[in-house]
Amino acid sequence: MRKLKIDLELLVQSFAFDDEELGVEYLDKENGEIINIPKELLKVINGELEESSLADWHKELLPEAYAIKGAEEVRYIQVPNLEDSYLFNIMVDFTKEKVIDQEIKEKLNKALDKNNPTRSFKNIIFENPEEEEKWDIYEEQKLEEYAITWLKNIGIEIE
Repeated sequence: MRKLKIDLELLVQSFAFDDEELGVEYLDKENGEIINIPKELLKVINGELEESSLADWHKELLPEAYAIKGAEEVRYIQVPNLEDSYLFNIMVDFTKEKVIDQEIKEKLNKALDKNNPTRSFKNIIFENPEEEEKWDIYEEQKLEEYAITWLKNIGIEIE
């Protein structure tokens, strides 16, 4: 198992970076750096956009983007998006394990049965500051565990 110094907080944020309009996140398996490749650069690399149409600051990033795409799976690995089902399960587990107040627990369970369970769940959490604090700690812990497991699955351990 390879040991790397990785910014765990940034990696967790990268799992939630679910907007291909902004770009794609990569982990450098040699130095632990997390790198974002903006969507415009990906389009140039894939031949869908002319380099001349890029802003100057994008052009400066282009060599690194080509290097990443050229060494993908060897040195770089795309950071996957977090599955919606994983987040849903975290909310269910939190409600079962951490919420003591029966009234709040019932509201959260009802929220989880709605069409937009994440938004409904968080609305209830935000209305209850004590639960919000517990939720923030619980969610962060579970997401860090997810990131550490993902790293182990690709043969990396945090230094």
